[in-house]
Amino acid sequence: MPRTTLVANVVPAYVMPAAMSYASALALDDHRLAAASLTTIAVPSALAALAVTFAPRGGRRVVRMLLAAVLCAGLAFAASLALVHTGLAAPTLFLDAVPSAALGGVITAARTYRKKES
Repeated sequence: MPRTTLVANVVPAYVMPAAMSYASALALDDHRLAAASLTTIAVPSALAALAVTFAPRGGRRVVRMLLAAVLCAGLAFAASLALVHTGLAAPTLFLDAVPSAALGGVITAARTYRKKES
């Protein structure tokens, strides 16, 4: 897989959620959201994009997107559970990481499918 494909999928999956959640944090004056935007929101999205980028291609777009969402959210939930259980993260990690990973997986699955068709 070319490095440009990897960068084209992972960098936006990190930058966009970080920017959107940080802008929301500034508007709401929410310091917890501002801190989470660069770590527990953007990182799971980027990791989900990385996983979907290396996933096998094929199948219908809707099925790929649904599988990406479920698998990425499941992996984020398992990782969050381990981190919260060991005391390395706060329980709010579930609210940040799981939806972010699901969205990152879905968006990357949709983008890679379209690029493959073109």
